[in-house]
Amino acid sequence: MQDELPVEIETQVEGQPHTGKTLAVIGPHSDDFSIFSAGTVAKLISEGYTGYFIRVTNDEMDSYDLTTSETVLANESDTQDVARVLGIQKVYDLNYRNHYLDEVPPTEIRNRLIFLFRLLKVDTVLGFDPWGHYEENPDHYVAAQATEAACWMAGGRLDLPEHLEAGLEPYGVSEKYYWARGPQLVNRVVDITQVIEQKMESIRANRTQIRNMALGLRDRLAARKLTLPWLSADDETIIKEYVDLVFRAADHHTGQQHGLEYAEAFHYIGPGDHSSKFTSCHMEDYLRKHAIPLE
Repeated sequence: MQDELPVEIETQVEGQPHTGKTLAVIGPHSDDFSIFSAGTVAKLISEGYTGYFIRVTNDEMDSYDLTTSETVLANESDTQDVARVLGIQKVYDLNYRNHYLDEVPPTEIRNRLIFLFRLLKVDTVLGFDPWGHYEENPDHYVAAQATEAACWMAGGRLDLPEHLEAGLEPYGVSEKYYWARGPQLVNRVVDITQVIEQKMESIRANRTQIRNMALGLRDRLAARKLTLPWLSADDETIIKEYVDLVFRAADHHTGQQHGLEYAEAFHYIGPGDHSSKFTSCHMEDYLRKHAIPLE
């Protein structure tokens, strides 16, 4: 499916050309955005963006040997560490139940996102692709669909007009970087070579969830009467080795496919990409020829 769209390579730029712009990452879980997009987030923040993370669930289901309440607290703490590593300005926790996002009215999630997009004046969103195929986790596709709707509805003056009375203004999101776990239309690949170590540190900061992944691997190997030497080490070593084995290798593989050392792949939607097919091809040309200054 990746061949259906031309792929643009986005590279690191000098200076801070994005100063004054705001990005928001919409992650159902604390590990999602660091795994799929932390390199791009770090790159954009280094280029001037102010970044925020909106964590949709409380991650109560993701630990190896903790109780539910301990899991919630540990993942909340880890999320703050991820934000610190990447220079995220603030984390907003929506605190819905992990794995049960599909029981929440979609309009409720959407309206909370619209409020935050207007409050923060979000220009750019990163999150799961609402058109990603074969996604098994309801938290992922429910959050993705709510995000996609909120991005353009946040710009409408008659959507949630009480926001305007509270002092907010309509503010539609103008560009989106969507990631997916399965098959996806990819039209943008971001070179993250310069920020790969920062990304790996951010993934390791998800200690509770990465430890769960690594020790789960250890248990599956044990069932086959196998192991790896580093799986008997301390937690810090286990987490580091697992992150390099799985996530560093994945980003290197993506990079090699496009002549880069390390990269992340997205379905990118930029300003005007959703315009009507009857106007988008001609409107700018028409305006350049006929629009005049206001007196």
